[in-house]
Formats: sequence, C-alpha cells, structure tokens
Amino acid sequence: MKSTPSPPPAFVRVSERDLTEIELHSVDSINDLHRTHTEQHSKGVQPPRPPPPSSNGNLQMPDRVVVYQTGQPGRRPCVSRLNDICTPTRRHYLLACAAIIAFLLILILIFSFLVQQSNALHTLLEMVKQKQETAEEISQLLQELQKQHRNLTEQRP
Repeated sequence: MKSTPSPPPAFVRVSERDLTEIELHSVDSINDLHRTHTEQHSKGVQPPRPPPPSSNGNLQMPDRVVVYQTGQPGRRPCVSRLNDICTPTRRHYLLACAAIIAFLLILILIFSFLVQQSNALHTLLEMVKQKQETAEEISQLLQELQKQHRNLTEQRP
C-alpha cells in the first residue's frame, strides 16, 4: 500500500512555552530599540545586539517576514525605524514647519502677482499719458489747419 502524504496543516498550534518565549523575545527587542534609540542621540548610531539563541533549538530566521494575527506581513525595519524617529511631537513640528513654508510660498506668490499688476498698471498709465499728449497735439494741429484754411479762403476774392 502506498501512503499518500497528508497535506500540511493550514494553522500550526503554538505551545504555551513557545508563546512565552516569543513574548520575552518581543520585550527584549523593544528594550533593545529603546536602548539604541537613546544612544543614537548621545554617542551616534550603535549596532543592534544579536538576538539571543533560541532555547527550544529552532533556528531563528531574521530575514523571514513575520505574520501577525491580523494576517498582514510586518513592516520593514526602515519603516519601523522611521516611525521610531518621528515621534508625535516631531510630526507636529514637521507639520507646523510645512504649514509655515506653504504659507510663506503663498505670500511670495501673492506678492509677485501684486508686483506684476503694479507694473502692468504703471505701463497702462504711461500709455494713457502718451495718448492724451497725442490727442492734444492732434487738436493743436487741427486748430492750426483750420486757421490756415480760413486764411486761404479769405485771400480768394
């Protein structure tokens, strides 16, 4: 008789001992993060210490994606490190800086628009003055032309 291999189980039961070990390892990891995060400000970046060896004899695979109870893969280390660096206070500070920069850019844009409008108004004013001067010259020329026309008509007997 040939025995067919049974399909791998969809869910693996985890013993209480393994859960306790995972919890302890999580607490150690959080402590390591807090320790290295405070040292980064004082002495520069410290390399994280290596994880402790497993007590149950299983090999630890640091490159493997961790799947939480939600069924979604864990975040990459760079994202979690960025979240650790960007505390809520820093986020508020960065948002305030971004808002101030946006406000200043809008003010600069409004100011440049007003300067352009001022230049356009100045140019229009110059053109109106030239038009008035030209109209005055034309009216003077017309008056002179009318005088000459009268003089010519008076001279004809």
